[in-house]
Parts: sequence; C-alpha cells; structure tokens
Amino acid sequence: MKKVGFYVDNLVKRVLNYGKFKNSFLKRLPQQFHGAAKLLYYHTFTEEEKKLASEIERFRSQIPALSTAKEIYSYTSPHSNTFKTDEEGKALPGEYTGNSVEAHMKTGSSTFHGILLRRIVAGAGVKRILELGTNTGFSGCYFLSVPGTELVTIEGSAALCEIAKLNMDRISDKHRIMNMLFDEAIDVLLKEKASFDCVFIDGQHEQKATLHYTQRVLPLLKPGALIVHDDIYWSEDMHQAWQKMVQDPTFSQTVDLFYKGVCVLGDGPKAHYDMGECLPRPEVFRKNW
Repeated sequence: MKKVGFYVDNLVKRVLNYGKFKNSFLKRLPQQFHGAAKLLYYHTFTEEEKKLASEIERFRSQIPALSTAKEIYSYTSPHSNTFKTDEEGKALPGEYTGNSVEAHMKTGSSTFHGILLRRIVAGAGVKRILELGTNTGFSGCYFLSVPGTELVTIEGSAALCEIAKLNMDRISDKHRIMNMLFDEAIDVLLKEKASFDCVFIDGQHEQKATLHYTQRVLPLLKPGALIVHDDIYWSEDMHQAWQKMVQDPTFSQTVDLFYKGVCVLGDGPKAHYDMGECLPRPEVFRKNW
C-alpha cells in the first residue's frame, strides 16, 4: 500500500506541477539537461529510444548461455563507513565473492536508467566517457549508442569484463575495458595523459568511496566535464556524499535527477537544479546500509 500511495502522490504532483515544470523549472535548467529532466517528468521514450532499449535489453536473457563461468566473482561494494585505503591512499578492495550467473543477469542499467544516462551524455555533447564499474556492460551500451562516443570502462572482475565485451561489441567497437581496480586503472590513465569530458561513477555506493574517486578522476577531466554519480538515494550515507557534491566549489552546476546526480566541473556562480521541486523525492533505497 505504501508503494501505491507513492505512485498516486507522484501522479498528483505531476499534474499539479506541470506548469511549474514547463514554465519555470525548464526555463532555469540549462538546455543540455532538458532531455533528462523531461524523461523523469513524463516517463516516455521516443520511438527511436524504444527500439534501442529493446535491442540492448535483448542481451540480458542470453548471459547465462554466453558466460563461460558457472559462478561470477566480483568485488563487493562497501557498506557505510567501511571504505578503507592503504598507506598510499589507494582504495582497498572489498570482499571478492561469487554469485550465480543468473543473479548477475539481473544487474546492470535498466532500460529507463539506460535511456536517462543516454540523454545526459547526448544533451551535453559528450564524446569521451570514463566509467567506474562496468558490470555486465548495459550502461556502456547506452553510452556507446550515442553517435561519436568513445568509452573507457573499468571493472575488477574478469568474468564480468568478458560478458561486458560481448554485450558492448553489439553496439560499437569504440570501447576499452580495463580489468583492474579503479585506483590502478586511474593511475594508468594519468600516465597516459588521458582526458575525458564525462565520468560515470557507479562502482561503490558509499560516501567515502564516492568522495575518494571523485577527487581521483578530477585530473583526467576537461573544463566543463560532467561527473555523473549513480544511486544518490541509495542510502543516507550515499545521499550525504551527494549533498557534499552540491556544496563543492569545484563544480559550477549540480543537477539532482533522483537516480543520477550530475556535477559540472567549472568556476563561476554556483547553481543547483533539483527535480524534487516538481516531483515527490525518492525515499532512501536501503536503510541502515
């Protein structure tokens, strides 16, 4: 009943705030984020997006047959206040645990979240993307579906890298999968003098980890680049990390898109845009995480 109540409240608020969203919020929101904001408000795909999402999602059911491993091992995401670093300040990996292929089949960006990511990068004209947390490659597919994009994605699990490559190869060959821990791969990219105009941080849903990797990727970013944080309502701890991003003077703009938080690297007057002005704000997904 609680879930039904939320959907009713959501619908009512959409109707009541239609004028505010269209005539006030969108006028203040930078044009590059209009597509993402409209997706959250209207919950509708274009015909092209429907076709693309169907094609990308088709791979999910094929994963058990394609995987060479019966069990997939990957590093666990730290719970709140469990993130640790070594003496050099590099992140210590979480527990390396195995799960069934079927369990991993259900992970990765859904069609809605994938299209949201796609609209963010397409709206901003992003071309070179760095992703922390490849998983099974679904978010990568949505990034690569934007014409002209290139993707470097980092994943600690060799088995997941194998699946992700098969998945993303269907969309584009403009990707590089680095089977390393995040800090190791970032060190390699810094030595290569790599640069990106978007980073998607989706590997460890914990405040200290989020702040750590945000600082680590900054030298890789071009002026005006985006940092997209996944699951900013994952836990109270994760949401606190997002609130710190909103206040961070490193970013000239921040956008709360509920499922994703976007930071724009740059100086100048600080501006924050929040879909919570027009829609019911999501509850924290995992209590006491």
